[in-house]
Amino acid sequence: MRLAFTIFKYFPHGGAQKDMLAIAHACKQRGHDITLFCYEFQGEQPAWLDLRLLPAKGRSNHRRAMHFQELALTAIAADRFDGVIGFSRMAGLDVYFAADDCLAAQLATRSLLTRMLPRARSFAVMERAAISPAGAKMILTLTRRQEDDFQRHYSCAPRRFFRLPPLVPDAFRDLAALQAKRNALRQELGAGEKDLILAQVASSYHTKGVDRTLRAIAALPDSIRPRLWVVGAEKHPGGMQRLARKLGIAPRITFCGGRNDVPAILAAADAMVHPARQESAGAVLVEALAAGLPVITSGICGYAEHVHNAGAGAVIPEPFQQHQLNQQLASLLADHAWLQSCAANARAYTKNHDFYARADIAAIAIEKSLTTKATTP
Repeated sequence: MRLAFTIFKYFPHGGAQKDMLAIAHACKQRGHDITLFCYEFQGEQPAWLDLRLLPAKGRSNHRRAMHFQELALTAIAADRFDGVIGFSRMAGLDVYFAADDCLAAQLATRSLLTRMLPRARSFAVMERAAISPAGAKMILTLTRRQEDDFQRHYSCAPRRFFRLPPLVPDAFRDLAALQAKRNALRQELGAGEKDLILAQVASSYHTKGVDRTLRAIAALPDSIRPRLWVVGAEKHPGGMQRLARKLGIAPRITFCGGRNDVPAILAAADAMVHPARQESAGAVLVEALAAGLPVITSGICGYAEHVHNAGAGAVIPEPFQQHQLNQQLASLLADHAWLQSCAANARAYTKNHDFYARADIAAIAIEKSLTTKATTP
């Protein structure tokens, strides 16, 4: 089949972006031709991928997204594709990968003024086009919460949902090989062999709660002095860097920027902190478990359930309270036996679950959905 994939923009370290490329590659390996439509593509283009950049314009993200939708629908209609698989909310999809939580559910908790803003209204219209009964035939979901919200706000039939397991990159399969790079990475990032290292992977510092992590580190007693590696590209890192200086912990905070060796970095750390404000799933949580890391995360994250089920750390309940994060981090780092137990539980949990097959599972589900579409009168 000839498949059209759509996403607003691609960058190597984004969660939805990694899913998109992995699923597209799995479809390619199953014999399908893949064309990707987007308005921005960062990084190296795979040789197997037919990339079509659309000149979407707009002074704001929502205007650019609306223009992209218009251009993509026109371009797709002009060609002969057997199916359209979208990783961003938009109209015209056969399959929608729900990388984000339900926007309608989020807006229901906001003020009328917020709901009436052009940005909110535009993205709400695009979500409705993807999720409503007239939208995508199949919705690939990541968590039960997404399905519950979509059903509540759009009256989705349960048969439209196909929940995917978490995705862990193949690099985590050989944990020993990753851990062999531990000392070299620590030296590169200014840490000693015996330093206590926390890691946080975040492409949007505020959304992922980097400030919450910094405040929790600053609140630790003098006897506990971990270092923090913040991994991920951020357009404006200055705000968090200034906060670290204000809190008096800047010498122990390393802003690593975007990197291609995240699995090795996690394997070189001692624990992950991820107190996100918004996170539909949080693949980094399961990646941390695969690296054998204890995890402290906020309950808003869809994959926080895996941290709880594994007994590999702590989940801070919603509504978030900074003092609870402070207490949990202090307790974990002060109790070496608990830290070691969480690490062992993390390794055991991922060993007993197949977190490496999501792309193949999604590709098969897409095939079945499109085949059914083709044979339906």
